[in-house]
Amino acid sequence: MNFNPTMHKLSNGVTVFLDPMDLETTNVKVHFNTGARDELPHEHGLTHFCEHMLCKGTPRFPTSKIIDDYMDINAGTRNASTGNSLLNFYGRILADNVNVLIDFLGDQIQNSLFDPGKIEIERKVVTDELRRVLDNPGDQLQKFTSEKLVGDALYSGVRTIGTTDNINNFTREQMLEFLSRRLSAKNCIIAVSGKINDADDVLKCLEKTFAWLPSRNVSENSEIKYTPSVAHNSQPDKKNVKLRIYFPDVWAPTFENRFNNFCVAKFERFLIENLYEVIRRENGLVYGMYATGIGNEKFGLSGIATETSVENIKKCVALVAKHAFEIYNDNKITDEDMDRFSRKNKLGDADWLESAGRRGDKLISFYRDHGRIYDFYNTVKISDSITRDDVIEKSRGYFDGAMSIITQGADYTADLKSVWDENFK
Repeated sequence: MNFNPTMHKLSNGVTVFLDPMDLETTNVKVHFNTGARDELPHEHGLTHFCEHMLCKGTPRFPTSKIIDDYMDINAGTRNASTGNSLLNFYGRILADNVNVLIDFLGDQIQNSLFDPGKIEIERKVVTDELRRVLDNPGDQLQKFTSEKLVGDALYSGVRTIGTTDNINNFTREQMLEFLSRRLSAKNCIIAVSGKINDADDVLKCLEKTFAWLPSRNVSENSEIKYTPSVAHNSQPDKKNVKLRIYFPDVWAPTFENRFNNFCVAKFERFLIENLYEVIRRENGLVYGMYATGIGNEKFGLSGIATETSVENIKKCVALVAKHAFEIYNDNKITDEDMDRFSRKNKLGDADWLESAGRRGDKLISFYRDHGRIYDFYNTVKISDSITRDDVIEKSRGYFDGAMSIITQGADYTADLKSVWDENFK
């Protein structure tokens, strides 16, 4: 699959990526670098609520049924999403109708009605969404982890949706004023991936549709303060204990550190594979074991994730510590492992190279983090050039940073930090 995207700038500064693919459809994503982390406490959930209302009708398309019928007639789809640092509007359509989709997305971002009656309906919908997140074990663990380690800087579930009080008190005027501050040509990135019949025509349509966006600076709250913690989120009704062991990343996630971080990623793969062999296949203590991480474009934590029973939690941590130490110090990674990783990476690359939506995500996230177009072929060249000695050298210090252990589920009595310290030697 070819990957030869080009980057363009609209007259007001909006960044555009055109990414041609041999398909019959085109995917369009309009991304704004703003999200839950940029809200003040009384605004928590406001970006997300605005996202809902930006999809509930304009003078041209006043109802959801009219919108859905319009998309059906033109063989398209549309959706939106909010996260810790993003507000996205996107869709997919037959390539001949790509300008229809661009026009529609621009119309809903610029001209949504924010109908008072629909705002009241969405309060109920968003409140239900919050209840579902609060009931979800994965979201509970993510929320607990973020609160203990980095405040609420990274949590994208409850932080994104907000609080019941906030949801019930947001006003139409507050939403419109908020969007007037947060939406700008300078924090907007548009990716068009798929079949592109006429690139110049697409750019002209984008210019016409998004010329209204003002070119103003928009602040971003990317600061993180890490507080090492050993903490348990008690859920006495559970049978298992979810386990997360974190260490600060060895290298900052900068463009210049890509080679170093690729090396560390290969070490992490080797580490998890070998721990899985011992903890699951030789001892049967867990179902699965995974690499885990949290962070943003400035700071990150990485480590080990699994879950096991109360009876096995102490033994599990002891074995993880003991064998992690051996793997880290014995340097048993081989040239055959390196070759195997490179081959497996090709399959991982295909997962997004064959998806127009994911290609757009890749282009947007890379530009957001590094301010440049993503060069896939150069990235592969860098990754394939890594030797086993590079992996060993660049992963030194992996376990040296201030450690955190986060657990959730059934209660236990073991001091897991002491268990780790006693066995990591």
